[in-house]
Amino acid sequence: MELKNIEAFLMVVEKGSFSTAAEALYVTQPTISVRIQMLEQELQNPLFNRISGRKVILTPAGEKVLPYFREAYDNITKCMLALKEPPYEQKTITIACPNHMGVEIMPELLKALYNVFPQIDFTVNISTTKEILEDIRSGAVDIGLGYIQSASDTKGLDAIHIVNEQNILVCAPEHPLTQTGTITTAELKKERIITYSKPFLTTQLVDQFLKKNGLKDIQTVEINNLGWIKMMVRKGLGVAFLQKMIVSEELRNGTIVELPMNLPLPSAPIYLVLGTRLQQEIRETVVCAAKKLFQQL
Repeated sequence: MELKNIEAFLMVVEKGSFSTAAEALYVTQPTISVRIQMLEQELQNPLFNRISGRKVILTPAGEKVLPYFREAYDNITKCMLALKEPPYEQKTITIACPNHMGVEIMPELLKALYNVFPQIDFTVNISTTKEILEDIRSGAVDIGLGYIQSASDTKGLDAIHIVNEQNILVCAPEHPLTQTGTITTAELKKERIITYSKPFLTTQLVDQFLKKNGLKDIQTVEINNLGWIKMMVRKGLGVAFLQKMIVSEELRNGTIVELPMNLPLPSAPIYLVLGTRLQQEIRETVVCAAKKLFQQL
């Protein structure tokens, strides 16, 4: 009888559903289901009954084994901790990401890691994707998030594709383009387009998209500060192509609005890159937490 299966059973009891138990343990719902099924097969008894929607309650057999599982899990956990010296080999883990991801993603990712690994110190570096990959290779960074377009950039590294982040065109609520309806690239010829620095992948992708669709000579303002870009857009000083996750809060509170384009904008591929010395348990937690966070934005 595996400890992780008992852990899954106890978490389902605590949370009242398989899905919320999966979120708490940073695994997928099918994984929780398999673990419960394994327990039920070993005990030759069903442990849960579904009552409504995703909610579950214990069967009589589940009620009987619950106190024993609780005691066993507590004792085994204490035993494992007592024998680990030190509890984890790594006392400090360094995470790096571009500035664009820092505000929306990093706090939630750190929250997930602190919950599972409270005894580890996590430090955060804000760097470009190129710098992050170099630091992963040298061992200076353990976990990196970055915008990666070519597989050759991560050759020899443990790189996991997380999401293709959507780029959108945004402006102030009172901007005249909000009355236009669907926007074509031709309608942007007279607009001031506020962009991030040229080396940034999203800037390059949008620039290629505009040129491909006949918009070569445009009025741009290049700013290497995300906060300033959003401030200028809010004040009606121009429009900007930004990743949706970056302006999610502004879109919710209405200080910035999305302009619909007649053509789909290129997305930005986001990867999680992991260092070689990272423990497997930490790897699994980071990958699962990162995927869930990007899905929620």
